[in-house]
Amino acid sequence: MESKKHYKLYKSGKQWKTLAITAAVAVAGVVSLNNVTANADVTSSAVATVAVAQTSSASSVVLESSTSAVATSSTSEASAAASSAVVSSSASSSVTSATSSVVDAASASTVASSADTAATSATSSSEVSVTSASSEASTVSDSSSVVTSTTSLTSQSTESATSDSADSSATSTQDSSVTSAEVVTREVAAVATSSTKNGWVSENGTYTYYTNGKVASGENYSYLPSISGTGYNWYLVKDSVALSGVQKWYGSYYYFDPTTYLKLDHQDYVKSQWGDWYMVGSDGIVQSGVQKWYGKYYYFDPVTYLKLDHQDYVKSQWGDWYMVGSDGIVQSGLVQWYGHYYYFNPVTYLKATNTTFSYNGMSLTADNTGIITGTTTSSQFLLKIYQATLDGWKEYGVLPSVTAAQAILESGWGQSALATEANNLFGIKGSYNGQYVIMSTAEYGSGGYYYVNAEFRKYPSFYESVVDHGYFLYSNSRYSNLLHQTSYATVTSLLQSDGYATSPTYASSLNNVITTYGLQSWDTAAGV
Repeated sequence: MESKKHYKLYKSGKQWKTLAITAAVAVAGVVSLNNVTANADVTSSAVATVAVAQTSSASSVVLESSTSAVATSSTSEASAAASSAVVSSSASSSVTSATSSVVDAASASTVASSADTAATSATSSSEVSVTSASSEASTVSDSSSVVTSTTSLTSQSTESATSDSADSSATSTQDSSVTSAEVVTREVAAVATSSTKNGWVSENGTYTYYTNGKVASGENYSYLPSISGTGYNWYLVKDSVALSGVQKWYGSYYYFDPTTYLKLDHQDYVKSQWGDWYMVGSDGIVQSGVQKWYGKYYYFDPVTYLKLDHQDYVKSQWGDWYMVGSDGIVQSGLVQWYGHYYYFNPVTYLKATNTTFSYNGMSLTADNTGIITGTTTSSQFLLKIYQATLDGWKEYGVLPSVTAAQAILESGWGQSALATEANNLFGIKGSYNGQYVIMSTAEYGSGGYYYVNAEFRKYPSFYESVVDHGYFLYSNSRYSNLLHQTSYATVTSLLQSDGYATSPTYASSLNNVITTYGLQSWDTAAGV
């Protein structure tokens, strides 16, 4: 009995040991499977991490999602493997129990309870291991730590997890590459946008207005941001290029400043881009007709818009007629035109008609056409030499009042034989353009006066005689001291001292004529 009792105790203890060993083996299998699966996940995470390093940071979110998916998949597989291990352990336990003599119900229940506890522990351990592997996805596990599984199911699970991880890594890398390309495209587009021309751009010596890199076609007067950068202004643009100088716009010519490109806002006499000069009004429009500028009136041709450069009798923009000189200035006073004199009122600048008046020592009358004649013999003579004395001053610098006085004294108011036969008012000897007359003339010598025949210049009219007189003084160096003198008394004194005339009273005689007939006003008319 005692031996049977010992045998039963021995047998019972052996059964408990067997159950304990079986449970331990089951737990070890589950733990090994968890380690293998976890290592596979870590390897997959390492591949994903390398892929992340080789692609742009923009793809990190996608890769992390892929890693999470792999971890989740590995967790499911680990749980399934754990279940398989429990079943395998249970089967092994059953075989062991069958080999033993008798297993009572309580022992079987205990085994089942132990197996359930082990399975639950294995599942929990697997989940913790997978979670730990997922949280440390950035760390590459040593490949030598892989535990050899005792079941083919564990090996297949490991291979499946590794294959899925590789596929996920490849897909993640591809998605990352696409995302990186999109980022580069956006960066290139941003650079292109930042270099797009907008607003005024200085190029080719002028300014061009761009809107998002494009220019508007056609010619327009546009309200645009100021080129100077302050506010807005109006610009005349052609194909978005700012125009300057004289430009035609809707039937009128405008002037735009070549520096600011703005329309001129004040009257000015300006030089165009092709070199001609134009009068521009305060509205920026190029003017024509009669225009006032610095106290004088000028005439600008209504076709060319240029200042008149020759004498002409022109019709103004308001219908009245004016005499314009070769300098473009509207003239007043006594003016010679096509062999006749006309008088233009110094206030209205209009031609006088059907009137009698005194002017610069002359008594004059104007008929219904405005032609002027002298009302006295002296006035008629003075009228004939008037313009010539003014031109003599302009060309040679001989004072008009002195020239007129000399003509009066030396020709007897144009009535001498030399004046009537040869229009020679000053008794200048020689020939004029090959023309001369021979006349007897008195000479003064040591024995007194005597007469000789001499050649004298013959002129077409009094006009040529007066102008040639100016040239005679100009071309003889002995008279150079009197040229361009503005005082008639100085000039008459120099004429006498220079030997122009032998009479000792020559200077005083000239002075008397000048004051008597008010010839000093001729100097004023000449602009002296």
